[in-house]
Amino acid sequence: MKQPKFSKPVWAMVFIVVAVIAALPLLGLAHYTTTNPKFCLTCHGTGETADVSQYSQVHPSYDQVGCVDCHAAGGGHFITDGYRGGYDARPGRVSSNCVRCHGNMTTRSDTSGFKYNVLNINIPHDKHIAAGAKCSDCHRNVAHDLNINPTNRPRMSYCFQCHSSQTSCQTCHPGGPPKENPTTPIPPPARLPQTPSPDAAQATWEVKCSQCHALYPPTLHTGQEWGPIVDQMAGFTGANISAEDKATIISYLNTVAKQP
Repeated sequence: MKQPKFSKPVWAMVFIVVAVIAALPLLGLAHYTTTNPKFCLTCHGTGETADVSQYSQVHPSYDQVGCVDCHAAGGGHFITDGYRGGYDARPGRVSSNCVRCHGNMTTRSDTSGFKYNVLNINIPHDKHIAAGAKCSDCHRNVAHDLNINPTNRPRMSYCFQCHSSQTSCQTCHPGGPPKENPTTPIPPPARLPQTPSPDAAQATWEVKCSQCHALYPPTLHTGQEWGPIVDQMAGFTGANISAEDKATIISYLNTVAKQP
C-alpha cells in the first residue's frame, strides 16, 4: 500500500490527533479514579477504612457535593498529586473548601433561614471566624457523622472545648428549647469536657474517638478489653489523644462496658 504523501506539518497534526484519541481512555480512567465518589466509596464506604462514609442528613448527596469538593485543593476536578498529595481531611483544607460555597456565612451574625436550627441556637458566625475558628471546628460531622446517633449538625460538646460550661443557656438559646418535637434528630444533652464528671468523660470519648472512625458501642468489649484497644488507638499518628484523654476515655468505658 502506497503511503500518502503529506507535508511534515500535516503528519505532525495527524500524530497529535492520534495521540489525543489514544490518551482519552487513560485520561477518563484517571478522572474517574481521582474524582468520582463511587470509586472513593469502594474503600471508604465498606467499613474497612477509618473514615467510614455515611449519608448526610443535611448536606447534598455525593452527586451534588463529591469528595473532591471538600477534600481536594480548591475543590479541584482533576487530581494530579495522587491520593496522599491530592486529598486532605485536616481542618485547613476542608474549611477553605466550605467557604467556596458558603462564603456568606463568614460575615453573618444572624441565623435567619437556617434549615436545621431546631434548637433555636444563636450562632454569630462572623465573631467565631474573627476569633480564629474554622468551619470544621463546629461542623466536623456535616458530611460524615461517625457518632452512634448521627445528626450531621454541631454538638454541644464541641462548644465546650472553647467556651466555659458556666455560660448561661440563654446566651446560645435565647428563645428556649423548641415547643414541639422536631422532625430532625436532636443531639444528646450538653457535655462538659473540662468538668470532671461522667458527662465529661463521655464527651471526650465522643469527640476524640469519632475523629478517625465510627463510634463502636461501649458494650462491645469488657473494661479489661477496652484498655489495650484504647492504648493502641492513642498510638496512631493523628489520633491526638493525650495521656489525660486516654485515662478519661478508659474511665468512661469502664463504667458502661460489657460485663465479664
